Amino acid sequence: MHENTEIRREAGNISYFNNKNVTAHVYSVRYIVVPAGINFFHITDHATGQVKGFRRRHIDACELARALESC
Repeated sequence: MHENTEIRREAGNISYFNNKNVTAHVYSVRYIVVPAGINFFHITDHATGQVKGFRRRHIDACELARALESC
């Protein structure tokens, strides 16, 4: 099993708002970018966990995720 498999499975539980004093704005996003290896990123449907695409650069992965959001 690849070392990042657990990260992909738990991607929905990753929180960047750990500080209780910070007011977090919750945005509804459908596609998230998940690291899947060295210089490799999966664009994953947040609700189902299915991989919808992949890119080798993070910038390109984020761009694809934004493009999928607008469809």
